[in-house]
Formats: sequence, structure tokens, C-alpha cells
Amino acid sequence: MVSCAAADREWGEWIAWAVESWGRRVRLESRDALPGTNRVHRLDEAVRLSARTIAVVSPAYLDDPAVAAEWHAAWRADPLGLRRTLVPVRVAPCEPNGLLRDLAYVDLVGLDRAQARARLAEEVESTRRRAPRRPLFP
Repeated sequence: MVSCAAADREWGEWIAWAVESWGRRVRLESRDALPGTNRVHRLDEAVRLSARTIAVVSPAYLDDPAVAAEWHAAWRADPLGLRRTLVPVRVAPCEPNGLLRDLAYVDLVGLDRAQARARLAEEVESTRRRAPRRPLFP
């Protein structure tokens, strides 16, 4: 699953396309732009049903209260991160905060498309070979 803010939908679509080109099935979850249309447990449900969750990290994603509420619900349902493999992917200059603050991220800032695709492929593949680099709890 790819989770992104509505403002980062192009990044989300590009990442989903890249992952699909490696033979994986992808679900793109863009945060709804209309107030009141988010379900707090939607992200938790999607994470539980996905082998990996790629979070497209940007100021828009980090500053969205609906995103924060959804991640809070996901963490509450699985505080030790036993049911999820999270791959945060930073696409704009920012520092992850809140529940995402201590997680190592794939940094695509400043890379051209070929470099970004290579780094993304390397990091996503590494999640298949080993445990996450850091515990997935705050």
C-alpha cells in the first residue's frame, strides 16, 4: 500500500507505478481532500491487509490532522509494529514528527527519477530480506 497526502498524489502514483513495475500489487491511499470524509481506522485496515506500507512523507502528509489521527489509530491497534512493515519515503524537505519521528526513511529528496527509482527499489527489496531497521513503535 502507498499512503500519501492529496497534495502528493503525483508522488504516490509514481511510487505505485514503480512498485507495480517490479511485479507487486499496489493500493494507493490518498488522503481525502474533503473534510469529514476520512475514516480514522481506514489506514489501520489497509496496513493490516498489506505486506508493506509506503508512507509518502512530505510537509503536506505530516501536517494533515487526518493522517495523524489515522496513524494514531494504527499504532494503538498494533503498538509493537508486529503486523506492519512501514517504509517511510521522504519526497520533500521535512523532518518526520509525531509517530513517524524516530523511523529511518528512504530519502528521495534531490534525486533524479532514475536515482530515486533505484533507491526506492533497493530499500523496498531490503524489507523482504530483513527486519525493519528500527522498531516500529514510538
